[in-house]
Amino acid sequence: MSTLHTVNKPGPAMALCVRAVVSGDSVLLIEDAVYELLSPASRLTALPDGCPVYVLDIDAKARGVAVSAPFEVINYDRFVSLCVDNEKVLSWF
Repeated sequence: MSTLHTVNKPGPAMALCVRAVVSGDSVLLIEDAVYELLSPASRLTALPDGCPVYVLDIDAKARGVAVSAPFEVINYDRFVSLCVDNEKVLSWF
């Protein structure tokens, strides 16, 4: 059972998400959670291997956050596809 975890804030919300993610899950950073990419000690490094991390393009652009591999920039259409493709969606805020 795969889960899409959406996170909208760095800090405690991101920490709780990382603790809940298991292999096969996906993580989507939205709103202020894109700032997590600027942290040198990002919690994202603690995610299980093979866990894709997506970043919503409009939120990264609005906050001036550059996104590079291994993170994938997605738009709203892809966001909807991820919601449909995963069995559950958990929001962390």
